Order: sequence, then C-alpha cells, then structure tokens
Amino acid sequence: MDATRWEQLVSGNECPFDVPRPESNEHWDVVGSLKTSTLYLTKSQTYRGHCLLIFDLRHATRPDQLSLDEWTSFCGDLYRAQGVISGIVKPDHMNVAALGNVIPHLHWHIVPRYCDDPRWGAPIWMTNLDDMVQSRLSDAEHGKLLRELKVVLAS
Repeated sequence: MDATRWEQLVSGNECPFDVPRPESNEHWDVVGSLKTSTLYLTKSQTYRGHCLLIFDLRHATRPDQLSLDEWTSFCGDLYRAQGVISGIVKPDHMNVAALGNVIPHLHWHIVPRYCDDPRWGAPIWMTNLDDMVQSRLSDAEHGKLLRELKVVLAS
C-alpha cells in the first residue's frame, strides 16, 4: 500500500471498518453488536471460529485515541466475544491480536488455534499475505457456526 492510501485510511477517508459496515460481504458475516463494537465471523476459516471485533463508536486507529471508559468497554467486548467463540469451537489455544497494519482502524482478530492447524506453534500471519493459507467452510458449515455464535452472543 502506498503512503498516500495509508494516510487516507488513517484519517478515516474511505475506511472499510468505519460504520456503517455491511452485515455481510466477501470477508465477513455479522454475529452481533456488543457495547462498543461489532463481532464478525470471517469468511476465511482456516482457523475455525476466526472472528473480527471492530470498534464502532468512531474512526480510531490506536488505543490511546480512546477514553479510558471506551477502552475498558472495548476490552470488555473482547472478553465477552472471546468467551463465546471459545465456548463453541473449543480451541486448544486462542490468539488475540490488534495489529492494524492493513486496515488502520481499531479491531481485534480473535483466532482459535488447534494443535493440527497449518501454523501451530507460530503466528498465523506470514510476511506476504498472499502466502497465507485460506480455507472456507461449506456454506452449510459456515451458516451453522454463524447461527451458534449469534445465539450464544445474544444470550
């Protein structure tokens, strides 16, 4: 990404994570809203249960741009979402990352990890995004997982 495009995204110009966001697109399906964020099930399910938790209140790129109350609420949302995901997919481990290197908007990647996953014992991210393994569930499996996540998150 060139510096001009990066600066546009940092400033919130055409940020794909700013609200309003589509409930469903080629990258995700909405699971549900929490206090300060929305949880999305990613279409790429190399790591079954991989979700994004995206900050909703405004465009922000770093935690220091939030008030303490906003940060506390966002972390509370993360705690709730991670518990929901873990309870359904029963991973061997869970990675949580807030990088913002591709989309500079506060968001968490919640990534269940399994002893037999393609990158066990290492980070899921490769130097080149094109080198990352991309797996999708069947439409039926994706729909079932999405429904389960929605039901538990809403309860």
